[in-house]
Amino acid sequence: MQRHPAIRIAPLAGPALFLALLLAPVPPASAQGFSFFDQSACAMARAGAGVALPCDDGSALFYNPAAVAGQTGVRASLGTVALFSRGDFTDDRTRTTTEMDNPLGVAPHLFVHSSVSDRATLGLAVYAPYAFATRWPREFQGSFVSFDSSLSAAFIQPTLAYRLHDRLSIGVGGILAVSSVDLNRRQDLSLLRLSEGSPRFGELGVAPGTAFAETNLSSDRATGYGAHLALQARLSDRLTLGARMLSRVTLDYEGRASFQPVETGIVLPAGNPLGLPAGTPLDLILAQAFTQGPLVRQWAATEITLPAQVVVGLGLQASPDLRLALDYQWINWSTFDSVELQFENPDLNDTLIQDYRNADAIRVGAEYALGERWGLRAGYLYNRNASPDQTVTPLVPEGERNHLTAGVGVELAPGVRLDAAYHYMRQNDRRGRTLNPLPGDVPSVDLNDGLYRVHAHLLGFTLSLGR
Repeated sequence: MQRHPAIRIAPLAGPALFLALLLAPVPPASAQGFSFFDQSACAMARAGAGVALPCDDGSALFYNPAAVAGQTGVRASLGTVALFSRGDFTDDRTRTTTEMDNPLGVAPHLFVHSSVSDRATLGLAVYAPYAFATRWPREFQGSFVSFDSSLSAAFIQPTLAYRLHDRLSIGVGGILAVSSVDLNRRQDLSLLRLSEGSPRFGELGVAPGTAFAETNLSSDRATGYGAHLALQARLSDRLTLGARMLSRVTLDYEGRASFQPVETGIVLPAGNPLGLPAGTPLDLILAQAFTQGPLVRQWAATEITLPAQVVVGLGLQASPDLRLALDYQWINWSTFDSVELQFENPDLNDTLIQDYRNADAIRVGAEYALGERWGLRAGYLYNRNASPDQTVTPLVPEGERNHLTAGVGVELAPGVRLDAAYHYMRQNDRRGRTLNPLPGDVPSVDLNDGLYRVHAHLLGFTLSLGR
C-alpha cells in the first residue's frame, strides 16, 4: 500500500442525506460476523428467506435481482430498520460485569426498478449489507482492543434483469461500495518506546495494562467495486428455485490517527532507569510523545475485504394464500483474516488477527394473505459464528445466533403498501478475551478471560409504491 505524507480527512457533511444515513454505524445484530440482512420490512419479517420468491416491494434487487425481470411499470420502496443491541462481558477472575453502551442504529434502504420491455427491467438499489458499531466504557479492561469502533458500507447497485424464458430469469448488478471505518482504543504504556531503539516501558517496570493514551483512527471514505449475479427458475407452477452471488469487495482506507493523553498518575522513584529526579511525574515526560514524539497526529491506513456471499433457496406457493420459503446462505468470511494498521511512524504498526472462517445460515419464512389488503409473515433464522474462539473480542463479540421474526403488511391505497416487522436476535453465550497478544505473538484461547452475552431487538418499516 502506497504511503502518503499527509492525508486530509473529508468531513462527513456533503453527500446526500440518504447515503450519509447508510454510513451511520449499525450495531452488529442481524447475522454472523458483521453482515446485515434486513433490507426491507417484508423480507425481515420472513427472516430474510425468499431468494426464490422475494417480496414484491422492490427489495428483490437485493434478495434476488433476477426476480424483477419482466415486471411491468415502475416500483419503488423506501424504508428503515432501527436496531437496539445490548450485551455485556463478565470477567472470569473478578466476576464483575461490564455492559455495552451501543448507540441506537438506523439502516435505511432504497429500491427502484422499471420495466423497459416485456422481458427486461432496470433497477437501482442502495443498501448496507455489512456494518458494525460497538461501544464500551473507556475504563473497560477490553479498551486496549477497542472501546468505540465502527465500520459501515453502503452498496449502490444499478441492475439489469432479463427474462430468458417464461420460467427462467437472470439478474446482473454492478456494485459501488462506499465505506468508512472508525477505531478507538487505549494504548498500553508498557509497550511504548519514547524513541526508536529505546527500551519499552514494560522493560522499565511499568505494569501491562497501564493506559496512557487514547487512539482514534478515522478514515476518509473508501470505495470498492463488485458484482451481484442472480437467477430465478420456476420448476413448476408452485415451486420456484432462486440463487444469487454477491462478490467480495476490497476497500483501501486512508485517514489520520490522533492521540489524546490519559493521565497515569505515576511518579518516578529515586534511582529510576530514566535517570530523572525522584518525584518527577511520568506524565510530564510522556507529554513530549504527543508533541514531537511517536504520537503526533499522523497518516494511517488499512485494508479490509468484505466477503462474498452465496444464497440458494426454494419457494413454495403452498396454497393461493400461503407462501413458504427455505434459504441456505454461505459467506466467505475466511477473507477476513487480519487487519493491518499502518502508521506514518512504523513503530506503531499493528496487525489485528481475526482468522474468521467461512460460515453459513439457514432461513425459513412464511407469508399468509388475509384477503386482498393484509398479509401476515413470520420466520426463523439460525447462523453459525464466523469468528474462532481465539478472536472473540470487544471489537465484534459475535457468536452462534438464533433469530425469530414476525410482521404485517397492509395496502393503504391502490399501489401503496406499508410493511412493518420485528426481529429478535439471541446470541449463544460466547467465551472471549479482552487482551491483545504481546507483540509478535498470535491470539490464543489461553487469553480468553470471560464471557460475552449479546441480544438485539430490531424494528423495520418499508413504504412501497407500484403494483
